[in-house]
Amino acid sequence: MKDFFHAQSVAVIGVSNSPNNMGRIMVKNLMEFGYQGYIHLVGPKGGAYLGHKIFSDVREIPERVDLATILVPAMAVPTVLRQCGEKGIRRVIVQSAGFRELGEGRIGLEKEIVEILKHFQMRMIGPNCIGIINRHIGLAVPFLPLKAESRPGRIGVVAQSGGVGAMMINSLNAENMGFSKFASIGNKLNVDESDLLEYLIQDEETDQIFCYLEGIADGRRLMEIASRSPKVIVAHKSNRGGAGAVIARSHSASLSSDDRVVDAAFRQCGILRTREQRSALEMLKAFSLPQLKGNRLAVISRSGGHAVMAADSAEEFGFQLPPFPPDLIQLAKKHSRAGVIQFHNPMDLGDLFNLPLYHTLAEQTLAREDIDGLLFIFNYQGLMNVEESRKLLTGLGDLMWKFQKPVAVCVFTTREELNLAGKIASYPFFGDPREAVRALALNRDRFKTGPLPFSRRRPAGVDRMRVQQLVEELPSGPVSPEKLAMILTAYGIPLVPWRKLEREEDVLAAAGSLGFPVVLKTAHPEVIHKSEAGGVYLNIADDVSLREAYRGLQKIGPSVLLQKMAEMGLEWLIGGRQDQTFGAVLVVGLGGIYVEVFKETSIRIAPIGQEEARRAIDECRGAALVGGVRGQAALDREALCDLIVRVSWLLYDFPEIEELDLNPVRLYEKGCLAVDWRARKK
Repeated sequence: MKDFFHAQSVAVIGVSNSPNNMGRIMVKNLMEFGYQGYIHLVGPKGGAYLGHKIFSDVREIPERVDLATILVPAMAVPTVLRQCGEKGIRRVIVQSAGFRELGEGRIGLEKEIVEILKHFQMRMIGPNCIGIINRHIGLAVPFLPLKAESRPGRIGVVAQSGGVGAMMINSLNAENMGFSKFASIGNKLNVDESDLLEYLIQDEETDQIFCYLEGIADGRRLMEIASRSPKVIVAHKSNRGGAGAVIARSHSASLSSDDRVVDAAFRQCGILRTREQRSALEMLKAFSLPQLKGNRLAVISRSGGHAVMAADSAEEFGFQLPPFPPDLIQLAKKHSRAGVIQFHNPMDLGDLFNLPLYHTLAEQTLAREDIDGLLFIFNYQGLMNVEESRKLLTGLGDLMWKFQKPVAVCVFTTREELNLAGKIASYPFFGDPREAVRALALNRDRFKTGPLPFSRRRPAGVDRMRVQQLVEELPSGPVSPEKLAMILTAYGIPLVPWRKLEREEDVLAAAGSLGFPVVLKTAHPEVIHKSEAGGVYLNIADDVSLREAYRGLQKIGPSVLLQKMAEMGLEWLIGGRQDQTFGAVLVVGLGGIYVEVFKETSIRIAPIGQEEARRAIDECRGAALVGGVRGQAALDREALCDLIVRVSWLLYDFPEIEELDLNPVRLYEKGCLAVDWRARKK
């Protein structure tokens, strides 16, 4: 990917003498951003533009070309790509539209492009995109007219939509953050978000990464890359529908819609998800500040009302407000005009009009060991003390980097003055005390727990070879209870004692062996909700009742499942399904009747380990019950974690298992047991 962003020569293909030609805009952008490499123009009619000859064919260019950016009719793209390949160009950007976004009829065109790329060993961004920008060398090839209006920043932007990407870089410029690299990936036929993410994580000119995605090419690869990132990744994933397209035959499928899986995957690998651009900007602003390493906040405000708002927000987001030391309070009192304000934390500067003193108070506050960050609220009208005010705002940024503590600055002034002040500051401003405090909380909380994407170690007692044999023998569709029980047992998953039977005499004999009370269920694999279908008889205490239950089940089918009546326990649902983007998805929640009551589950991308299993349990309402409430004994949390881990590995190891439900799993003071189980094979 580095070869895209550090190309020393660029061929702009699709330039003509027409004044409305968009290829010309690419050339102007390269000049606007100060690109110092070689620029070559290509168009079938030849000519010249801005002193540059327009070659009729890229192969006519005598010099080496590192990067080609292409904007020609879609049907002409394969020809142009072959010419680039013959020229030896190994990095291309296709900004042309007219491919799969127009329908299935253009899939063949995309396949032809893929073959050309493979033949010439080329990498391509696009098609249907607006290209890339590297602010640090002036490489800017979008066909949209742009202005290099702010200094290069430290945020990398990857956007599937060119329009959303352009809006984001404009917003970053307006918020005084700028950006380092920009890539619009469009249909991502070759280069996708994971390729660019992997590059930006290593890029020394990028500290944060923003992604706008409508689809995800390879969810597991994205998670693997993101989980290794020391840099903050903010993602706006839209196109959240799709749950209706899943025909859910189990609780696991119905409780883990596509968008919930994306949520879970991003949390698991450390990506911060947002659903709107405004909140994305707030996140990026939060992490443009130094890391907040504690919970102790100081508030200095020129407005008493804003100080009250800040205090409310600090309490809301769990910050402590340590008192200012006596020497600092005395310094403030010494310069007070009327002496009518008490100096607490928050400190109201409404009675002080000495702007250099504001800087001193901020500096001494940040120097304190009992302060982790500062919220500074400053309002001025841009009519008096303008230069002093701008100097103060610049100085607050210098102090922030000197002490490596975040300073969230709220500025209230005229729009014109805000724009002018923003251009000289080295950090973003906030427009509201609560927004600023929320950003500081986000900065603080991001580093509390690291990502735990995937487990690398299978639990002991797993017989993969046995399960492989069993799975290969299974037909597609519902898995019979006895076959599934064998699979679960081979993965060390504890089950209530059971027998599959078809004759009444065998049922009676098996009950005598297991011991009353027993449970009798239909073994018909298509019956999911057995109770609703009249397919289960509980707490059978004698032969007479057992005969009646057996005969009652014959209306559903001849096969029955006899089980030892398990003791009552806290009921959980453990299951999962295969997701087309992320693979094996694990679902954990309260089971039994609680599934329908709460419809609340925790979701993970499998496989996971013990620590992530604990997190999954803690996200559910049943977590408090596991620890024991109102004098009840604590339940065996570790046994439940072990079962969750084993199910996650089973789903991961055998993607042929399309859906799996263990519901309920009964949890006891010692151990746990799956009481009912069902699955489908692809």
